[in-house]
Amino acid sequence: MKDVLIIDCGPSLSDVSKHYGVAPEWIMESLKNKGCNFTWVKPYVGDKIQSNNADAWIITGSPCSVYNCEAWMVNLEEEMKNIQSSQIPVLGICFGHQLIAKCFGGTVELNPQGWELGAYPVQFTAAGKKSQLFSGMEENAIVYESHQDSVTVLPENAIELARNNKGNQAFMIHDNFYGVQFHPEFSWEVIKMYVFIRSAMGVKVDDPSVPESTQGELVLFNFIDLI
Repeated sequence: MKDVLIIDCGPSLSDVSKHYGVAPEWIMESLKNKGCNFTWVKPYVGDKIQSNNADAWIITGSPCSVYNCEAWMVNLEEEMKNIQSSQIPVLGICFGHQLIAKCFGGTVELNPQGWELGAYPVQFTAAGKKSQLFSGMEENAIVYESHQDSVTVLPENAIELARNNKGNQAFMIHDNFYGVQFHPEFSWEVIKMYVFIRSAMGVKVDDPSVPESTQGELVLFNFIDLI
């Protein structure tokens, strides 16, 4: 069995949680047949990270911004630096993607193009097309997004794996840290509710139709296969 540490970086929208649960549950459900044992920690409420007991980390999204530099975020960055040489695979999703970038010297800020909310195509770079993380994904894979912060400058030595017209969508660094801006754990029902709630709050949606896609979930499967 593979021991996977899920680092939960904050709650989902309350209405989403009420109907569908939260991101760590979606991740565990997606990977239920991949031979994994899961440990779920919430550093934002004071949980400690036992980094030596895991074969891989998955860092979730968050309603927080990485540039707010809350104490738990700083501590998580230190833990990431501590395992840098261990070759433990780490997957950062949305906020997790951004925190990895910031941790290793990249820049995260509000995307000048505004929110990326709904279903979007991503294009893989030459390195991304060769990456096992995206094995089996289509050339213009449709993935689910919900964020207004973005990685605007990648860390030195990072390798860009995917992008679209909103900016960077995936990168890797130090051979074992992977970040994806999109949400591979989101179901179609979940992203539709995010779009409904946020658009009602005034967030501009580029395409409210939200086409159905299961492409993003392949990232979770492929990540576990890296272990």
